[in-house]
Amino acid sequence: MFQRIHLMIIAITLLMAGIPLSVLSVFTLKSYAEHNLQLVAATISYTSAAAVVFGDKPAAQDALTLIAKKEQVYEARIYDQKKELLASWTSPTSMRLTLDDPIRKWLLPKMVVQPVVSENEVVGYVTLTAGGATMVKFLSNLLLGLLSCLVITALLSFWLVRRMHTGIVDELQNIAHVARLAREKREFSIRVRPSQIAEINELSRGFNSLLREMELQHADLMIENDQLSYKALHDPLTSLPNRSNFMSMLESMNMMQEQICVMFLDGDGFKAVNDTWGHSAGDHVLTTIAERLKTLVGKNDLVARMGGDEFSILLRHVVDQDDVMQVIEKILKAMRRTIYLPNGEEVFVSLSIGFTLSNAGSTPAELLEKADAAMYHSKHNGGGWSFS
Repeated sequence: MFQRIHLMIIAITLLMAGIPLSVLSVFTLKSYAEHNLQLVAATISYTSAAAVVFGDKPAAQDALTLIAKKEQVYEARIYDQKKELLASWTSPTSMRLTLDDPIRKWLLPKMVVQPVVSENEVVGYVTLTAGGATMVKFLSNLLLGLLSCLVITALLSFWLVRRMHTGIVDELQNIAHVARLAREKREFSIRVRPSQIAEINELSRGFNSLLREMELQHADLMIENDQLSYKALHDPLTSLPNRSNFMSMLESMNMMQEQICVMFLDGDGFKAVNDTWGHSAGDHVLTTIAERLKTLVGKNDLVARMGGDEFSILLRHVVDQDDVMQVIEKILKAMRRTIYLPNGEEVFVSLSIGFTLSNAGSTPAELLEKADAAMYHSKHNGGGWSFS
């Protein structure tokens, strides 16, 4: 903004100085052109006097053409004493410039009339109209000169102003850039570079201190958000995904239209552990079951605790029921192993398993409901597994 205002002031100053000078130059040139036209008319009058006296039109024409074509003349005519035309000359069209006519009408002198005198007697007249070529060239050069001065002055002024203000502008732009990154991209780790300008350097130091505080607060906030997000999606006891997380993953897998298996597992004899050795022993059993289940599925599969002693497993890339049975056999085998409680007691907890395979049109809720029903069917039959 400052640079534009500065350039406008320079341009106005040049125009205020250049326009009066140009007008004065035009009027001076007009006076010169009028005087020159009078001299040309006098020369033609003197040269053609004999031809006018004798009425020799060819001689008058030759004299007129010889002089007029060398001068800045638009039109020249010679008349006799009775004002009858003896000779005329008009500048060729090819010699005229585009602005010749308007320049001639507005800026050049009107027609000049010069008597032809022979032996102190007026025997005819010479009329001349000035051509505008010289004036056009002068005005063109004048405008070109003014424009050149304006451009050169503007460039010099721009360079000086830019050099004078570059330091301040660059430092302020750097601060603005850092502020924009912090606002839009949450980049609180960047800092404003030190400045050689004391005032801006002090501003930068204060701004950097503010960024440091915001960085620490943002880091704490991100940690808290991650912790809250993790707690919202995971079981606090086993660290397995919870029901909400499992249903979300099940919905995502179902939308991909790939063959999946949903298992629902429920502990057999878990209530007796709680009743006999307390809830801490029950918690130990649950965490042991969770660890065993996690080791029995693939890296792309999911084990979740649905609540209490209920677990769910999501198997991906399932081809047929045989793939599922391999996993179930591993689970049943793993649960035959003894679970050692913290007090040294040994317990055995088995799992009743129900599972179902997805098909076109199945919803996550339907899959989980079918797996749950299959699990209860298995439990009522004394444990093991059941397919629905």
